Amino acid sequence: MRITKQSEIQIKDRADILEVVQDFLSLKKKGQNYWACCPFHNEKSPSFSVAPAKGIYKCFGCGAAGDSVKFVMDIEGLSYPEALKYLANKYSIEIEEDTSGNTDEYKAQQTLRESVLIMMQFAQRYYHKLLTEDEDGKALGMSYFKERGFSLPTIEKFGLGFSKDDWHDLEKNAVKEGFTEEILEKAGLIIKKEENGKTNQYDRFRGRVMFPVYDLAGKVIAFGARTLKKDDKRGQAEPKYLNSPESEVYKKSEVLYGIFQAKNEIRNQDNCYLTEGYTDVISLHQAGIANVVASSGTSLTEGQIKLVKRFTDNITVLYDGDNAGIKASLRGIDLILEQGMNVRAVVFPQGEDPDSYVRKVGNFAFKEFLQESAKDFITFKAELLLGEVKTEPIRKAGAIREITNSISKVPDAIKREVYTQHCAELFNIDVHILSVEIDKILINKGLQEQKQKKEDIRREEEKSKNAPPPPFYVDDVPLPTEEYFTDKEVYYTNNEEVETPARKDIKYLQTIAVHEKECVRLLLKYGNYLVEGEVKLWEYLLAEIDELQFHTPVYLQMLTMYKEAITQGIKVDDSHMIRYGSPEIVEKVINLTTEKYQISENWGIMHEIVIPHESDSDKLPETAYKYILKHKYKFVKNLLKNIETQLEEELGEEEENLLLSEYNRLSMLKQQIASESGLVIDSD
Repeated sequence: MRITKQSEIQIKDRADILEVVQDFLSLKKKGQNYWACCPFHNEKSPSFSVAPAKGIYKCFGCGAAGDSVKFVMDIEGLSYPEALKYLANKYSIEIEEDTSGNTDEYKAQQTLRESVLIMMQFAQRYYHKLLTEDEDGKALGMSYFKERGFSLPTIEKFGLGFSKDDWHDLEKNAVKEGFTEEILEKAGLIIKKEENGKTNQYDRFRGRVMFPVYDLAGKVIAFGARTLKKDDKRGQAEPKYLNSPESEVYKKSEVLYGIFQAKNEIRNQDNCYLTEGYTDVISLHQAGIANVVASSGTSLTEGQIKLVKRFTDNITVLYDGDNAGIKASLRGIDLILEQGMNVRAVVFPQGEDPDSYVRKVGNFAFKEFLQESAKDFITFKAELLLGEVKTEPIRKAGAIREITNSISKVPDAIKREVYTQHCAELFNIDVHILSVEIDKILINKGLQEQKQKKEDIRREEEKSKNAPPPPFYVDDVPLPTEEYFTDKEVYYTNNEEVETPARKDIKYLQTIAVHEKECVRLLLKYGNYLVEGEVKLWEYLLAEIDELQFHTPVYLQMLTMYKEAITQGIKVDDSHMIRYGSPEIVEKVINLTTEKYQISENWGIMHEIVIPHESDSDKLPETAYKYILKHKYKFVKNLLKNIETQLEEELGEEEENLLLSEYNRLSMLKQQIASESGLVIDSD
């Protein structure tokens, strides 16, 4: 897929950073910006900021930054063209796409991930069409859904479908549309088996009602399928539910059924109901309870909990009326608590689940039941465990120990204290005893983590003994280590291909990158400031920079982009670079120009404190010149080293004299720069 620059800019201009991020996170307004816990690293207090006015986001914890396109790339793991296409679909923007050649060739050019997603979308539409138009689909699949009480709008909302009882139905129709057997297998839609030296393949889903599983962005990534028959032709019972295997797009431990349909309501209600099955979710949606998701019959995972945490800190777990099943899933509560979330629980009457109970009592009574029955996790666990132990002291002590273990999972000390007091009241036990027990658990946990950390370090050290040395970095840009320094390796400077630098040159490149970064930062933040009469800082800086070489690729690209815009008469600032820059440039620009806190003028006036700032017009030339002098000093020093290396070789008299003359000129220049900048001249 190729996208024209015009379409790219149109997508960037149309994409609202707030709307895009809110598809994946719950944001809270604070001042002019919106804040949340960062989705790219673990944190307990929000440091992820979205600035709608600038169209950017930045995490002040891990440094992640970008615009709408970069956010979609990072959160969904997409390439740049894929992220543009995602936003184009979201905002109904037509984009130019090169579809030359036949369908098979075109599909082969796409990434595996995109190909699988296209395949899954086709399968969902095909299964849905069978449900609504095929005779078997209407007679079997639609009848089943109507028996469950699902209306047509609900069936459409969840994209439900039907698979024919045919070993090759989907495969044949997908191949007709240009999909390959390889992609069908990668998507988990067909199964290949080797038997007696022969390869057999067939549709994974046959004669079942289909429940598409969507990701946060609304893309189909998997299927859950329920059988409509009790046994197969051989009299063997089929599994009631059959699910897609993990694939390029589907990791079941990180997915919740219904999250796409529920995310906005979870944010609005500031609570998420967690159920077990597909039909639970669908029935509750139809009953007007849309903030509900399902773990799809699997044990709750940390990844699934973090998915909910993007939208709320509150989870209400809905348990079927089955004590054995409840005990088996109690570990999920501890996982929720470990993430710093608040958890409540609702238990349905014996033999009931959310789906059956809402159909039994009706929407209004069901909502009342949820409100009246929801209990905090301590009360819930206490009633569950005390119901068994009754007056048996040993088992009662075990129940208390289990609850204190859950309390110890809570990361917030104040919450832990409140829960401890609540537990002491319920069990009529001294709160001090419980506190001591919880402290013991926390101390043991800390010791175990410390022991594990030491073991991890030992293993890493053992592994690193035989591993090649790590690459050197020039401001986040990796350079090859000495083992890879061959004549074939190249390094780019000023867009010219030259030999890879030797190890001794790495330090020079790392140091010079710092000065290049500062020059670019000053250009972006203050380039349009007047520093002398009508002279702007960019005129002053570019005149000085032109005498130097930029070595760090990303800063060279930014400088080139800046110069090109200036020659076209365009006023350049950070917003221009964000609008037209690549994802790498966008991230660099934001990190260079965005500050978490700014001292207000009113604060300075109130406290009668004068706070000097680099943006003061009378200080800007001095600040800029300081960095340029440092850059020049390092640049000249490196030239002198290169001449020293050349002088060690056998040279003709004329060539040697020319080099000595140049060496003397550069030495004097080095002394002059050092004198002007106050630098101490190195002895080396």
